[in-house]
Amino acid sequence: MKYFFNVIYLALILLITSCEQSKFEKEFECNTPRSYTQTKTYKDVLNHFEIDVPSNWKTELYYDEYQSALYTADTTKHLRETFILDIAWHQGELVLNKDFEVRVAENASRNLKLIPVKSGFGEYLGQPAYYHIATGKSEDLSWHYLEVYVQHKVDEYYTFTSKIYGDEFVSERICASFSIFNEISFQE
Repeated sequence: MKYFFNVIYLALILLITSCEQSKFEKEFECNTPRSYTQTKTYKDVLNHFEIDVPSNWKTELYYDEYQSALYTADTTKHLRETFILDIAWHQGELVLNKDFEVRVAENASRNLKLIPVKSGFGEYLGQPAYYHIATGKSEDLSWHYLEVYVQHKVDEYYTFTSKIYGDEFVSERICASFSIFNEISFQE
């Protein structure tokens, strides 16, 4: 009988901790975790991470001397119904402070012609992190750009970005992006 209660207790602890949301997900009111039934596991070329993405999505890998990235999107849907993800490992130091926050906002404004909407520091996937979301227009189509910077080691960090086109179901697509980002496994 004691064994039975220990198993139940362990199952409850696992259920509670696996359903915990990051501060960032709470910011976007991601209440219902989204899961994909048919996924494929991809490893980046430099073997720093692996991640499960829906198997019917178009996925490409990229790498150079300082980064290793995966790009993925559901190309079976119209652009206004889906999102484009970029998950990348970067070689280099990441200092998460107010100056960094200003640089990210300036980059979004200057280079992408976007207006900052919301940002914040916190922890994501157990690591110090920063998120930024901005919005703008591209050829008469509004779009939203979510960036998450995750400090992994002193000289390594990750970026998770999601490009969301159109104005319908933006929050839902942001939450779906987090659902996929949450599937990453860092390789040591």
